[in-house]
Amino acid sequence: MKNILHYSRLLIIGVFLLISQQAYAVRYQSGDFVFDCNYSWGQLNATLMRYVGVSPDVTIPETVDFDGNTYPVLYIGDEFSTPFRDNPYVESVRLPDNALSLSVESFSNCPRLDTVVLGRNLERIEAYAFYHCPKLSQVKTYNKLTKIGEFAFAECPSLSSLTLGRGVLQLGKYVFDQTPIQSLTLLNSIPAICEGPLNSQAQWYNTCQVYVHIGSLEAYSTASEWLRFSNIDERAEKGDVNTDGMVDISDVNLLINCILGRFQIDISLSDINQDSNIDIADVSHLINIMLGKD
Repeated sequence: MKNILHYSRLLIIGVFLLISQQAYAVRYQSGDFVFDCNYSWGQLNATLMRYVGVSPDVTIPETVDFDGNTYPVLYIGDEFSTPFRDNPYVESVRLPDNALSLSVESFSNCPRLDTVVLGRNLERIEAYAFYHCPKLSQVKTYNKLTKIGEFAFAECPSLSSLTLGRGVLQLGKYVFDQTPIQSLTLLNSIPAICEGPLNSQAQWYNTCQVYVHIGSLEAYSTASEWLRFSNIDERAEKGDVNTDGMVDISDVNLLINCILGRFQIDISLSDINQDSNIDIADVSHLINIMLGKD
């Protein structure tokens, strides 16, 4: 029996040592950014824990180099950190394309924050992420975003328009509470599931203009929460020349054929740069949209 207990203890100690060698996190400051550099079972990643600078324009790096290794920045905050909360300096922020999530309250109560460009691979915006940012007026989103948590954009009085990409499937309750969005564009043809009211102000549902993808008006008009809106209309995504729900090379081909006079389509679809002319400048603009530069 003693031998069994002895070997059991050795086994437990061995497992513990193995696990400890396969996972660690080290706090490291690089310039104005404080990261947790994480290693877990051969995988490297970094979490931005705090921004300590005073610059008004911030670009979060894609990677951080530490102790001979390069860590991709995958997380902006975690359950223990709010990297930009209450920051009195920041006015614009660009997230790395590596980033997968924004933590709870990661940018809340930033009095001067005006512009945010989210990363192309961002999947989740957690609750209260941009809560009470009075000057926030521009938010650039991409199609990998699937969930936005409760109160994430609440009390943002300067946010008048917002476009949500094709990936958004779930919206938390009061996500836009007391935020007077006048134009809300939804690129997903399937209505997002709403965990509760989007806004506590009933009048907002009468004043906000909602645009949905061509062919999805009926789905939105009958979906829970979305049916509360008085003004829902269909509109093609900018650059979606052939209105198939995607912006890709087929749209470029169709636009070129329109310029060559082989096809005719509505100018609202083909005049990409909205200068009232259909020409090579529209092709260039469309390619920039495809590349995520617009």
